[in-house]
Amino acid sequence: MTLIIRNREELEHHLVALHGDGWSIRGLARHFSISRNTVRRILRKYADQREHGHDIVRAKQRKTTARASKLDPFEDQIKDILEEYPGLTGQRVFEKLQGSGYDGGISILRERLRILRPSPKKTPVVRFETEPGLQGQMDWSPYTIHFTHSEKILVNCFSYILGFSRRQYIDFTLRRDFYTLIRRHQDAFNHFGGVPQHCLYDSEKTIVLRWEAGQPVFNPSYSAFITHYHCRPIACQRGRPKTKGKIERPFQYVENNLLAGRKFRDLDDLKACAGWWLREKSDLHIHDTTGRPPLELFLEQEQDALQPLPRHPYDCAEVYLRVCDLEGYIEFETNRYPVPYEYVADILTLKATEHEVIIYSAELALLVRHQRLPAGSVTKLDGSGIHSSRKIRYSLEPVQDQFLAMGDHSRDFLEGLKQQHPKNCGFHARYILRQKEKYHPDDIDKAMAHACRYHAYDCKAVERILLAKSSPRTLEAMRNEKAAEELRNALPEIRQRPLAEYDSLLGEIKKDGQRSIRTNQEKSEHPENENNSRDT
Repeated sequence: MTLIIRNREELEHHLVALHGDGWSIRGLARHFSISRNTVRRILRKYADQREHGHDIVRAKQRKTTARASKLDPFEDQIKDILEEYPGLTGQRVFEKLQGSGYDGGISILRERLRILRPSPKKTPVVRFETEPGLQGQMDWSPYTIHFTHSEKILVNCFSYILGFSRRQYIDFTLRRDFYTLIRRHQDAFNHFGGVPQHCLYDSEKTIVLRWEAGQPVFNPSYSAFITHYHCRPIACQRGRPKTKGKIERPFQYVENNLLAGRKFRDLDDLKACAGWWLREKSDLHIHDTTGRPPLELFLEQEQDALQPLPRHPYDCAEVYLRVCDLEGYIEFETNRYPVPYEYVADILTLKATEHEVIIYSAELALLVRHQRLPAGSVTKLDGSGIHSSRKIRYSLEPVQDQFLAMGDHSRDFLEGLKQQHPKNCGFHARYILRQKEKYHPDDIDKAMAHACRYHAYDCKAVERILLAKSSPRTLEAMRNEKAAEELRNALPEIRQRPLAEYDSLLGEIKKDGQRSIRTNQEKSEHPENENNSRDT
């Protein structure tokens, strides 16, 4: 007879059954290759259970015999050390015991320390439920997607969830900057048709700049955005991810249900599939906590509790200052957008929405609109329609007006430039105009005046003078300086008066005060005169 023994319980079962069939203890021990004492112990255990009863709790407890340890004589000393120094490391306790005669190892000491100094029990997490429309939670999660029509790309999953109904909104983006954050918020608010009163966030830099005295310092740009929607941001304490458990857990549902077992051609295909998944899966599945579909609970109780959307959405466009190059183009994200030739070398304002690039003049007059190209594509748009079929000439004539507009000394420098470089003076003028990207036009004009003094009519000479005598400035700083100067010119001039005028004025006030005091005293001394005057 061949028996297959898989575990201890099967061995005990066969021993008891065969012994009941008449097998001897010696025969069982020889057959199963175990000792006779082991056979006797198993048979006595089951006989005792049948006679006195069976307790499942006691049956699962293993009776172990504690062996003596080298640490036993030092246990009281270890307790005294831990009582005096609760956070003392095992290495320091080991060194102290060695001084008292302990010759054992540190491993058994650390095991004993785990018993004598157990780690504090974790406080149980109580799920906090919110009222309808009160709270939302937002977070990001990165995923590496192997697209079939392109290489694998790291994408970021934006997720926003309502705390009461658990209705979720997700989207996938390549970027995770501030403008992407607020645009995805707008999409989430439009998806829900309203805005919750509060929203929980992590301490990411786009939202929380830093912490001071235990309080978060929010990004002013984000505060301006979220205030437009009457939503209060709440930053979770660092190191406490369970505070936002309602948004952390659904990422597993996204991974295991949306992304698992599916292939996507590109990012657009992934975004389209995410929209379908929200409608057909996420909104309709039975939630483990609420026991109801999120869309059903949202329509019944939370939709009407959300704050209404503003009549006009927040402007989430990016605004930059750019200098129009000498070919009539503005560069943005490695792409070049055409601008009319009249604005060559001017500082223009570029407004970039998610799908469009709008360019304004220095007076904020609309110049041209372009479709926004993907960042990093290094594309140059055709500017034939905007440039009015005017050919690009690299001589002096196309940029002469812009060069002369830089200052009073530009004309003298240009005349000297024509004499010293008659064939390529246009190249020198263009090179100097490019310095407007780093230096104020007034500084460039002063540099040309210095060059004229020494008859150094050369673009490299002007550049060296700027490096030595001027400080580079950003385009934003130039704009702020210009605005401050216009404000100073608009304000009336304030002249300080001589102090003697204030002395004479104070003297008159003092005389008037004394005169009024004497009048009040006369009225109190002769009240009948006051009555007569009233009758009159």
